[in-house]
Amino acid sequence: MRLSTSMMYANGLKGVLSQESDMNRLVEQVGSGRKNLSPADDPLSASMAINVAQTQAMNSTYQLNRNTAKTNLSQESNILDSITTALADVRTRVVQAGNGTFADSDRQALSTALKSARDALLGLANSTDGNGQYLFSGYQGGQIPYGQDSSGKITYSGAVGERTVQVDQSRQVSTSDIGKDVFGRANPGSQAYVSTAAATNTGTAQFGTVSVTPGSTSIGKNFSLQFEADPATGTMGYRVTTTDPNANPPVPPVTTPAPPAAATAYTSGSSIDFGGVSVVISGAPKDGDVVDVQSVQSADVDLFNTLDNLIKVLDSPIAGDEVALAKLTNELATANKKLASNYDNVLTVAASVGARMNELEALDATGTQKGLSYSKSLSDLEDLDYYQGASQLALRQVALQAASAAFMTIQGSSLFSRK
Repeated sequence: MRLSTSMMYANGLKGVLSQESDMNRLVEQVGSGRKNLSPADDPLSASMAINVAQTQAMNSTYQLNRNTAKTNLSQESNILDSITTALADVRTRVVQAGNGTFADSDRQALSTALKSARDALLGLANSTDGNGQYLFSGYQGGQIPYGQDSSGKITYSGAVGERTVQVDQSRQVSTSDIGKDVFGRANPGSQAYVSTAAATNTGTAQFGTVSVTPGSTSIGKNFSLQFEADPATGTMGYRVTTTDPNANPPVPPVTTPAPPAAATAYTSGSSIDFGGVSVVISGAPKDGDVVDVQSVQSADVDLFNTLDNLIKVLDSPIAGDEVALAKLTNELATANKKLASNYDNVLTVAASVGARMNELEALDATGTQKGLSYSKSLSDLEDLDYYQGASQLALRQVALQAASAAFMTIQGSSLFSRK
């Protein structure tokens, strides 16, 4: 190997510069607190750190979504509490309207109170959240859910799809409920029945509470009583038309007894059994009168329709009119049953809202734990071990001093020096 003065100087300088470069890198690491100053230092760790950082950002976004969902659900819970209070007051008014000592003016006063309650419930149905979005209009938050048409009837015009928020990687939660599910649906799972007298009835037939035998095969079917007078004797009888809305494939209605067989003789105050579902009919029906006995799941239980029908009959005078009195009695019984179903359904919706809020709290706890885990993983991939970094820095300082001392020794040497 040939040695030269320039080569010795170059090697010495190279050693000093190398140590300074390593020392400067350690200074940058200690100053920034990062193990890797560029992805080229550790491509695998850099790639893993990007994935963890993205997952951590998504977890933070889910947290924001959960906060929004909890705010909306909390507002809906407050509105549902107000609705249950209003419904409890309405049901009390219905019971009062059945007082036989009330005059027409008393019932009109109750009608006025029910009109105010209806308007209050309409206002609650059109409640908004903090962003001006309607709570009960489904995914069309800007569409007012309930409004009155030209005839004054209150109808639902919102969407039929729920408004959902992604609150976790694999979980979406409804932040509100559809108006129809709150104000126009029977309590899910209820096997109750509701009786309704046709508006065209001219007799004084009145119905009692429907009795249901648990486990009966007739549960879920609908029944319609059609009264008819015998052409020869004038004796009142009835036929029962049975429909099964749940049949698959659909089956046509069945009338019993079917013409030309004679109708079943009617006796006031007797129980009419449909096969596990029965109702007591009293009074004197007229030819052509109809009484429907429907499963509450099939009946029209729209809260606003119920209130409109009830207000209409309370506004009608009944003094000395037995037919009007029968209509009032039947309408009160129908309204009481439907309102009870509405009340139970609102409580069910409120329970669902509470369950969703509890789920969000549980997801919050899980999300917090995930966030800590992601932060720990990201720290392991990116953050510098300061004890190790300080130790390496001190070692490099010693190495730099040694390299500098060696270079000074070489600088004072020469190939022609004999010392």
